[in-house]
Amino acid sequence: MESKVLKTVVVYLGGLLTGLSLIIYPALGPIFTDSAHFGFSSNQFSSIFIPQTILAIFSALLTPFFVSKWGVKNVLLLGCISLAFTLFLLFMSHLFIHEKTKALFLIYSGTCFLGLGFGLVITVLNPLAFQLFPNNELASISGLHFSLGLGTAGAPMLVSMLHNPNLWWYLPLIVFALVLILLVFVLFLNLNKQENTLQASTLKIPLRLWGFVLIVILYGICEGTLGSYGAVFLKNQGFSIKTAAVGLALFWGGLAFGRIVFGLLSARFKMKGITLLSALLIVFMFYLIPMSTVENWSLLGMALVGILMSSLFPSSVNWATQENTSQAIMVSGLMVASLQFGTGISTNFLGFLSAIYPLALLFKWMGLIAFGMVGLMWYMQKKSKSKS
Repeated sequence: MESKVLKTVVVYLGGLLTGLSLIIYPALGPIFTDSAHFGFSSNQFSSIFIPQTILAIFSALLTPFFVSKWGVKNVLLLGCISLAFTLFLLFMSHLFIHEKTKALFLIYSGTCFLGLGFGLVITVLNPLAFQLFPNNELASISGLHFSLGLGTAGAPMLVSMLHNPNLWWYLPLIVFALVLILLVFVLFLNLNKQENTLQASTLKIPLRLWGFVLIVILYGICEGTLGSYGAVFLKNQGFSIKTAAVGLALFWGGLAFGRIVFGLLSARFKMKGITLLSALLIVFMFYLIPMSTVENWSLLGMALVGILMSSLFPSSVNWATQENTSQAIMVSGLMVASLQFGTGISTNFLGFLSAIYPLALLFKWMGLIAFGMVGLMWYMQKKSKSKS
């Protein structure tokens, strides 16, 4: 297989499998919290994401240092091995479904490896994708995040297709086998010296880059709310476990589909105005979705908000990278860490707050976070040095 073809396969297959690995835990939320299965409380369920968030943030921030010492390929291998471990541990947890303490220990261990793997893999893949098609970097990065979104949509869809929920453990086993195939591809990957280092020219973070960090944190809070609690929210609205899983799949599917659409549009149009409008519409969606008690309208709302969110993270990564091309690996690390920090805030605080307030009310509060993101995006665009 030619070098560029193999590199393209690794970038986009890596995104797909990372997405599957990332969302398989929240996709199994209804099973984790169902008394007929694990029977975890809301607080226990939310707490399993704490180690994931911490490890993802630290691994993303440390990736530039790891790359400078070991090179891109070895860091990517380490990330893929971590993803394989998280899937294996999740599979093993089904053997202890009636021993809650042991099951929680395995799941906590799994999310530790998930955070490490996600932080390493995505931080490395962002600048590699940026280099794939030099004439349209936004489309390249959107393609990576489409494959990531396809994976995140695939996990809950696979859960919804289970005829017997007791057989959920087949899913991590299948994805584990696919990650092993990805590992083989990475082993045969041949990167030139420039691609294998991707070192930042300086580790000093420009003041303006902190604006992108804040945008992505606010975006992460919004995405984490829907991505981690979308299925639980729909179940609390009175819908079945299957419908809840479909709703979460539609959210991630909308996210994936939208990234392809925005990637194609970016070849012909300036995207900043479209992205800002999408962010503004997200504010309204956080108020409209909890108001619906009709299954089809709720599912449509989940798909639509996914589409609206689809362009925000890839465009932020592309925008920040264009303004700091000599620091691409550091920019990627900061963006991934910021995303995980934002999702971690929503995932963990919502678990605590949902014991006091209904999720429908908490979703409406997220509209205020989304509005703050819109204001910051508008300010950053007004002061922008990039015209893309």
